[in-house]
This record gives sequence, structure tokens and C-alpha cells, in this order.
Amino acid sequence: MTGPTRLIEEGVTSDAKKKVPTRGAQLRFLDGGLDVLGSKGHAGLRLATVCEAVGATTGSFYHAFANWGDYTSELIQYWRTEKSGRLISNAREITDPAKRLTFLIDIGLHLPHESEAAIRVWAAHDPDVQAIQIEVDQERRRFIADAYFEATNDRELAERNATVAMYLLVGYESGSFHSREALAWAFQTFVDQSLS
Repeated sequence: MTGPTRLIEEGVTSDAKKKVPTRGAQLRFLDGGLDVLGSKGHAGLRLATVCEAVGATTGSFYHAFANWGDYTSELIQYWRTEKSGRLISNAREITDPAKRLTFLIDIGLHLPHESEAAIRVWAAHDPDVQAIQIEVDQERRRFIADAYFEATNDRELAERNATVAMYLLVGYESGSFHSREALAWAFQTFVDQSLS
């Protein structure tokens, strides 16, 4: 026996023959989505703009993701993992707390600020995104506070500096005046004052 009947009898359906998308294809769309968020804001995050950003068709999008909801859920998780969690993991490897704080300044200056600003707007409209965005902010703040505490052995000062660092970051991302030089100066000033 050959053909579909044989495949069904052997327990193989047409769904099993469907190609599984490569992670590389999915990552193209995820990176493209972050780029769209950064350039067009949350309102610009649409299937057509994401496909255009990566130079792909909607067919290839639906090969990579089952639907738009799955994609946006994976997009916000990807941002959390790759643009925050992985960076914190890298910072954990630095054992000297003063050097770790300097490394955190560099991370803070090179985050995808425009994308994060759009995610903050998105979070105001989507409770699932808001929950993740809040968790990311809390994780960042906690990590900054712990680094300051290791450097100063002053928990109250560490907590205050971490809160101010987050105010600076969120204000920078949400504001209309963007000066990385001013942000760098502010971050460095707090580190210098804490360690002096």
C-alpha cells in the first residue's frame, strides 16, 4: 500500500510532514519586531510591517508562528530573555562589584531604548505585556541594588541608588529629550558618589 492511506496506517499524518520552522527564521521575525517597535512604536507593530522589516512574506511568517498572538507573546518573552535577562546573566559573571556597576552602566546605555519605550506603551494596553515589563523592571532594580550593596555594604543607599537608576532609565526611555551623554553622566555620577 502506498500514498496517504499507508501513511495514516503507519501513524504518520499530513501534519507530521509539515516542516518545523527553524529557530533562525523565528529569530529573524523576533528581531524584526523589536526593530519595528523601535522605529514605528507600538502602533506600528503589525504583520505587514514586521514582514517588510525582515523582507519576508506573510506565508513565511505563518510558517514560523501559528498566529499573531503566539508571535507577540514570543516577542515580549524574547525581549525579556535576550535584551534583559541575558545581559543580567553576563553581569553576574563580573565578581568585582565596582566593575559590575560600570558594566551595568554600559548595559543601560546600550539597551534598545526606542523598542523599550514602545514596550512601555504596549504595556499600558495589554496586561500580559505589562506583567512582563514590571517583572523586568523589578529584576533590573533588584540586580542593581544588590551590586550597589556589594560595593558599599549599605543596603539603604543601595536601594535608593537602584531606584534612582531605574528612574533615570525609564525617564530616558519615556521622555522626548534623549542624550546618551547626559544619561551616562548621571549613571556614572551615582556610581562615583556611592563608591567614594
